[in-house]
Amino acid sequence: MNVLKPYLNYKFLGIFSAYLILALGTLFVAYLLRFDFSIPEVYLENYKATFIWYVSIQIAFLFAFGQFDVVFSQFRLPDLFRLFISLLLSSFYVLLLWYFYQGDDVPPRSVIITNLLLYFMGIAGLRIFLRIYHNEGFLKWLSGSGELTRVAIIGAGEVGAVLGADLISKRRTLGIKPIFYLDDSEEKIGRLLNGIPILDRVGALDKLAPRYGITKVIIAFPSASSKRLRAVSEQAGKLGLAVESVPALTDIVSGRATVTQVKPVQLEDLLGRETVKLNFDKIHAMLKGQRILITGAGGSIGRELVSQTLEQSPEAVLCIDQSEIAIFDLQFSLINAHALNECVQTCILDIKDQADLRYRIETFKPTIIFHAAAYKHVNLMENQPEEALNNNFFASINLMELASEFSIERFIFISTDKAINPTSVMGVSKRLAEVALQEIQLRQENKTRFMAVRFGNVLGSSGSVINIFKEQIAKGGPITVTHPDVMRYFMTVREAMGLVLESATQGSGGEIFVLDMGEPIKILDLAKEMIALSGYKEKVDIDIEFTGLKVGEKLYEEVQHFSEVHSKTEHPRIFKFVANNRIKNSLSDIQSAITEAMATHNSDYIKTRIKDFIREYAPSE
Repeated sequence: MNVLKPYLNYKFLGIFSAYLILALGTLFVAYLLRFDFSIPEVYLENYKATFIWYVSIQIAFLFAFGQFDVVFSQFRLPDLFRLFISLLLSSFYVLLLWYFYQGDDVPPRSVIITNLLLYFMGIAGLRIFLRIYHNEGFLKWLSGSGELTRVAIIGAGEVGAVLGADLISKRRTLGIKPIFYLDDSEEKIGRLLNGIPILDRVGALDKLAPRYGITKVIIAFPSASSKRLRAVSEQAGKLGLAVESVPALTDIVSGRATVTQVKPVQLEDLLGRETVKLNFDKIHAMLKGQRILITGAGGSIGRELVSQTLEQSPEAVLCIDQSEIAIFDLQFSLINAHALNECVQTCILDIKDQADLRYRIETFKPTIIFHAAAYKHVNLMENQPEEALNNNFFASINLMELASEFSIERFIFISTDKAINPTSVMGVSKRLAEVALQEIQLRQENKTRFMAVRFGNVLGSSGSVINIFKEQIAKGGPITVTHPDVMRYFMTVREAMGLVLESATQGSGGEIFVLDMGEPIKILDLAKEMIALSGYKEKVDIDIEFTGLKVGEKLYEEVQHFSEVHSKTEHPRIFKFVANNRIKNSLSDIQSAITEAMATHNSDYIKTRIKDFIREYAPSE
């Protein structure tokens, strides 16, 4: 009785009755077709003698192939195939009976074959009807009034095919109707994909979108370059169309996202570099089974470091940050969400507290340290050089000396392109930390491999110009840009952290790695892009105002010191600098002099003393 319980419900009985009525009806129609709608008396008797066991065989085969266990409101190609196979085998079985009994008390062969086709079409038609009825209602589907948004899909590859099929099946839920595909493959143009026509090349969007009433474009080639995404987005933007894209290919493959989790195209998507190929075998070998300490773990860079290191099976990760809120957010959104509490520890700690830092290192016993904690905002630190130096320079030295004392295998310092020929206190504080790192590396008793990695602005990080622009646009403008010619290097946080891990596998000690950040981007162009992506027009809806360069800011960031020579590494996007400008003064002399200057709380004097040791430092007026 328990075995039959799932089938003793009104839905099952309804479907069973429908299948039974269809079986009886199609068998009778097959006889009618065989005899031109005038069945001889002898064959009418044949029908009456055979229909019970014949229909029972068909129902039994349908049951054996799971046709009563499926979700009846869903019907796709695999379901259609299984349905056909079950009916084909049942007909083949009856044909065997016909040959065995020489046609006695068995329906004619033509009736058996005709019935196979009719019954198959009948059940398939019923299932299709149920699917349409469940998804949006048959009358709405028939009239086309159920759709809310008419969409063009850009890309008719595998991802586009999956997306189109899912959008069709969920039209009622999502309120989206895919109208056509566009693809640059000449072989595909003119064909149908999921019943949706592939009308033309991508460039034809201008003429086709207005003709078909398109209001949204979904970009379905996740491996496309940012340049390609930008071109399609600009084309759609000129037509006033909303633009969305499928998730990145890495997120789809890793299971973090599905094809149908489309999202609006963000500026980060348009300005990101081409997909970086990393040597994951080396990264995995470096991090697997290691005890990893990450400072600044609650920041945008630290969070991505935590995320990427956890993917490489470390033994344990200790996440340190001085911000209670940052640690809470990290624990709630990243750690708890992935049930990683046994592997990950968190700690609210200011890295300037040397005693507490020593205790944590003694008890946790890390084998690798990623030092991402820093004050990074140029303008804020310009007026508080003591804070920038205490956190970015002195606290970094303390952490490096502890790493050396406990013979930690690797120490990776996250630096910045602003440390190159610095004009800001923030930049020069990072440059001083680089100097300290190279000095400690050369100590005779040191066994730790120290290395620094420089890169530019991280897209979407806290305080990022993109976040500022978003807030200004939300308020109706204006967008403020310091100078029409100011340019910066940008990287996505995932790309930057991937290259940081790659650099760490190559360091033997004392290197300063720099990441290839591509071409610098004009901040003015960023502002214009963001206005367009938000659906507004420059000078009509949102104005752009120029405020002048702030203290400590440069027009252009540089990629190397005048006295540095870069050399290639195993990775084409990573270079390392060989410094020829080693500081003549000892690290202790530098620390003493800067400590003495900081005691005066005179910003100009502090900057002057720093310049005595970092000759390329040119403080802003």
